[in-house]
Amino acid sequence: MSRDRLRDAVSRQLVHLGGRGQPLHVNSGLSTLDLYEGDRRRDRTLAEVIEWYLALAEPDRDGQCAAIISAGPPGAGKSTALRERHLVDGSYRYLDADIVKDELLRRAIADGHYAGLLSTVLADSHPIAPRELAALVHAESTDVIDDIREVCLQRRENVVIEGTLQWPPLGDILLAQLGEHDYTDVRIVDVEVPASVAHEQAVLRWWAGRLAVIAGQDEMGGRFSPPAAIDGLYREGPVSRCATNARATFDSSLAAEITRVTLIHIDRRLGAEPLVSTRVEGKLVDGT
Repeated sequence: MSRDRLRDAVSRQLVHLGGRGQPLHVNSGLSTLDLYEGDRRRDRTLAEVIEWYLALAEPDRDGQCAAIISAGPPGAGKSTALRERHLVDGSYRYLDADIVKDELLRRAIADGHYAGLLSTVLADSHPIAPRELAALVHAESTDVIDDIREVCLQRRENVVIEGTLQWPPLGDILLAQLGEHDYTDVRIVDVEVPASVAHEQAVLRWWAGRLAVIAGQDEMGGRFSPPAAIDGLYREGPVSRCATNARATFDSSLAAEITRVTLIHIDRRLGAEPLVSTRVEGKLVDGT
């Protein structure tokens, strides 16, 4: 079997295992929320995860009170765009739920959970890798990163809030939190690619991680994005709904509570400079 066919066969298996009624589905009863339900020690464990995450970096607190909200489909290259455009520097802390997922998985595995799943051999003759279980820690990781974000905003750290912005209410939730903590400079950075590119990049990133585990070069592997999850972002047209939500966040009345809000739209299909719009105290001063 060719490498591409083998990769596609493993992908199909993971899609099946993540379906309703299957062990990798969020409602399978194997999520960490379910596994640790009623465990009185769990709150302490999650507090330790928060402390661990906060200790990963010690960003400068330069008084800017600045935040970047990333938006765009998986595989769009959001982190790369931030670096290439010099939009972020060492004074920022990255708030990334995927890092939390990894730590929750490591701890669950150390507690003896998921041994059966991690011994399930797929079409490439190798077992499921830890990050391929990410759906099972999704709910807890969301709660934990929310708590971490609140701590960082209370500290008035400069932050990069990593994500896709695919959930419409999230933009207003973030603006309300940033406004409550007196943040004065918020940039919403939306990075867009065609659905075909999002699929391709997500698959390449996952497969490279899986190969690294097989080669003994990594212990976690790649994070698998089901194709249907990416397709769902493009149901309304060739541009993902992440872009729609990014624009809605910029246009929100809550943006007027923050001194300066900027929308930076990077469309890799256009191959042109980003489209930039800015509001100062709610008034549009640049762009559309």
